[in-house]
Amino acid sequence: MFAVPFLGPAGSGKTSLAGSFGEFLAEKGYNVKIFNLDAGAEYLPYVPNFDIRDFFRVSEIMKKERIGPNASIIRASQMIYEVSGQIIERMKKTKADYVLIDTPGQLEVFAFKPTGSLFMEKLRDMRVCGIFLLGADTSPTTTGFVVALLMSMAIQIQLGINLITVLHKSDMLKSKEFLEMLNNPELLRDKITTTEQSGVITDLALDALKIIKNVHPAVRVIATSIINHEGYEELFDLLHEIFCSCGDNL
Repeated sequence: MFAVPFLGPAGSGKTSLAGSFGEFLAEKGYNVKIFNLDAGAEYLPYVPNFDIRDFFRVSEIMKKERIGPNASIIRASQMIYEVSGQIIERMKKTKADYVLIDTPGQLEVFAFKPTGSLFMEKLRDMRVCGIFLLGADTSPTTTGFVVALLMSMAIQIQLGINLITVLHKSDMLKSKEFLEMLNNPELLRDKITTTEQSGVITDLALDALKIIKNVHPAVRVIATSIINHEGYEELFDLLHEIFCSCGDNL
């Protein structure tokens, strides 16, 4: 069984990609189950095989505990871990080839609070590879690209899992230069030095790129879109490479 959590900032397209990539895998003949862990979701474009909203919802937590939306989201993250044993047991009982995990919309709550890493520890007897999404519709700056790559690396370290970074909603890209820069730190460095004004922020960005190159030199970002399943074959192949490097076949 292969567990694939989808991670990314709010609005990056985690839910849409989880559902669409699940369809893609099913068309290839794999047994695919999707677990929704977003207690704040109002709508899902897929029918989940497990839905955390059957246990609790963010709106219900707000009313019951008389707390605000942000505190309710944090509380929901804690409650996910409290029922994590049941979630993992349900995963194992599915006997699926792939379990796709649609994580909460607020990345920082799941990835950088203790509950997220503790939850991932419980998946250790499965093969786990996360997918980290950047939204192509956000039109980031060159320094923003550096921040995105650092965030991807930080999540991989924090959660202790392999991670594939994708530039999702690639159909909204105005130029392939964005993707080329994400895959080539040297090109990104040149872009920063030629387009950004000199200053402390620019210097910090350049120093951060050195860290990325030294710690995680083989950065490979895939462009994906739910339109025509763009990039899905490449994403599947990369998952295959990572899982097979652990001694597994798909």
